[in-house]
Amino acid sequence: MEIRATTSWGWICLLFAAQAIGSLVIAQLFRMDLRDIYIPVLLLVIGAIISAIFQLYSNSRVFGAWQWWVPAAIYALFIFSLSNQSYPDAQPAFSTKVFHPIEYAVLGLLICVASLTALRKKGLPLFSAQVFSIGILFGISDELHQAFIPGRTPRLTDVFFWDLMGIIGAWTVIMILRRFLPQRQ
Repeated sequence: MEIRATTSWGWICLLFAAQAIGSLVIAQLFRMDLRDIYIPVLLLVIGAIISAIFQLYSNSRVFGAWQWWVPAAIYALFIFSLSNQSYPDAQPAFSTKVFHPIEYAVLGLLICVASLTALRKKGLPLFSAQVFSIGILFGISDELHQAFIPGRTPRLTDVFFWDLMGIIGAWTVIMILRRFLPQRQ
């Protein structure tokens, strides 16, 4: 099986793999017990595998347009699983707030890729509304989820500053690259 980074699925697969490796590196840097993050990392590995499978079948009609939403859903589960505990033994070497824009930029990119049909068929306003509303609503739901996790503190600034920063960054990248993105139905 060959993964080509020149295809959308190849890039998505590499994105998941890089995030898995990055998560392990950060866990070591923060002196975390790797057992605390095995589920989030496993989700990233699953995302890479599924993306590789979708690439193998990208020229067939085996899957429909829904397949483009699978990576965004898996990545949303990754964020949710990270938020599901407080990591009291972690020793951060820097502010963990930097992870919000990174996580939501990746989620935003995956939502943008899944929404490309809306961009091409219904135009920029609907595409933008879809990307931002899904991203912000997920950010709000994640903060609400954290309200029920001991040691976690939900903050609206996380959603409307840090998370939104990542979503805006992803949207901007897609706006710049949209002419080069492959056409699909």
